[in-house]
Amino acid sequence: MKWLKRIFNFYINSSIHVSLAVVSLVFITYETFNILYHKEFIFFVFFASITGYNFIKYSRLAKLHHLSLTESLRAIQLFSLLSFVCMIYYAMQLSYDVLFVCGVFGLLTLLYALPVLSRKRNLRSFHGAKMYTIAIVWSGVTVLLPAIDGMLELQVDVWITFVQRLLFIIVITLPFDIRDLNYDREEINTIPKSLGIKYTKLLGIGLLILFFILEFFKDQLQYKNVFSICLISVLSAICLLASSDKQYKYYASFFVEGLPMIWFGILSLLYALLP
Repeated sequence: MKWLKRIFNFYINSSIHVSLAVVSLVFITYETFNILYHKEFIFFVFFASITGYNFIKYSRLAKLHHLSLTESLRAIQLFSLLSFVCMIYYAMQLSYDVLFVCGVFGLLTLLYALPVLSRKRNLRSFHGAKMYTIAIVWSGVTVLLPAIDGMLELQVDVWITFVQRLLFIIVITLPFDIRDLNYDREEINTIPKSLGIKYTKLLGIGLLILFFILEFFKDQLQYKNVFSICLISVLSAICLLASSDKQYKYYASFFVEGLPMIWFGILSLLYALLP
């Protein structure tokens, strides 16, 4: 059973799981706006997510302990390098418009990870910037980029979906911030630090209600999308309410981070089974 545990740990720690979550949100956008799947774009997003997440998580650690890296971390480094090469390969097959917008979100990622604003400060150090940066990048990559790649006009429905995705990402980020409440560095300000766990959960529930209500402001209202958003809102609320600062090790990194995949599964079933 040890080898199964090692595979599972690698799956989580190498950011494969979170990257599949990002790709699931891309597929949701494809389904919502009836955009033809573009496999090169999907693979680009997958490998770019692995590269970006592993760069943020491990670049500083690798620099500090370069000569004494564990076997698992070396494997993740090699996997990240291969993912970067694949990302470049698929990027060469995308349009300039997509690459330009990707560059904007890539810059935000660098500002989040590296101390480019000053010698010791990055975006993550500013109050609330951690959550909002993640939400903006995820929403842009999973809503705006698929729309641009599919040559879809950025009409009102697309921007409403962008805001909805922003709210959803903020909510599913809250269990992570609650988990890290006692471990985040003092200069990293998060919502649970400011509001406490109880009011953080209430805020999250309020955002989920807004997330659901916004669906009814779209010009093209589809009942399958309404059902899927209703169900994923309930599941997200349950996950948020069940989170604590002493949660199960993989509660956030596996179950909560898997919510986008569950959402895509729900939507796919609804499209397959309902007329």
